[in-house]
Amino acid sequence: MLAVTRNLSDLTFEPQAAPPVDGQNRAVDLARIGWLSVVIACVIAVVILLLQGYYGYAGVTFAVAASAGINLR
Repeated sequence: MLAVTRNLSDLTFEPQAAPPVDGQNRAVDLARIGWLSVVIACVIAVVILLLQGYYGYAGVTFAVAASAGINLR
């Protein structure tokens, strides 16, 4: 017969595996993904603006990409 316990103190939790070594398999937080997407979008926009001849807008957009890239560290 199966015994069912309702007391949480009877439960034991053991780790399944050792935590990853420092620098391996680190979780990427949502903020870093957001900044990376801003950088990628700006770089694509810079290329398009340069191809169309909008050099001033391309420079400003590149500055925004550089500013967003600083937040990736």
